[in-house]
Amino acid sequence: MKAFVAAFAMVSVAGVDVDRVSVSARIDADKLIVGQEAIILVNVDLPDGLSASDAGIPAPLLQIQVPRSVRLSGKHLTKYRELSRNEFLQAPFERMIEASPLEVGFKLLRKPRPDDVIHLNVLAYVSDGEDVRFVRRRLAVKLEAGAVAEAVDATRSDWGTEDLLQIGSKAAGFELPRADGSTVSLGQFLGKKNVIVTTYRAFW
Repeated sequence: MKAFVAAFAMVSVAGVDVDRVSVSARIDADKLIVGQEAIILVNVDLPDGLSASDAGIPAPLLQIQVPRSVRLSGKHLTKYRELSRNEFLQAPFERMIEASPLEVGFKLLRKPRPDDVIHLNVLAYVSDGEDVRFVRRRLAVKLEAGAVAEAVDATRSDWGTEDLLQIGSKAAGFELPRADGSTVSLGQFLGKKNVIVTTYRAFW
């Protein structure tokens, strides 16, 4: 019996070289002291001729996942409909990068463990005025003063509290409602067709 396997692909589009899009981050602090505010600077650098605001969403999106030793500054939202306020959404926390560098404040709640890191996920659609490409960059920042983020595997997804499909994973069977009220199941396509599941999220 065949099984569905999760797969993701990025189609190369002439004219939009996403390899030239640079994403960096660092902790802007001389010392990290428990209870005191510190800043992460996140920078998205687009080369001349490319835009992230003309590609269908207002700005790149930053997702942040922090260890238990860290609390992000700002209002912590718990309802998805509040995302339009451009503040943090819990698990993971999200912000629009409307200006670069973006300052993200945080506090240490206790002394971090040696393996505690802050994970950053930057998503954007980049356009050259004609074509559009999707960009995803994943970074990890050690909880050390002046630490510079390092790139990590962008093909994996582990954001939030739920287990997510990875490339090569077998998908569990599920049912979803159609727009007309009827139900469609993943199993009815098993061995017959490829299936693409998309989720649309609006940020404006």
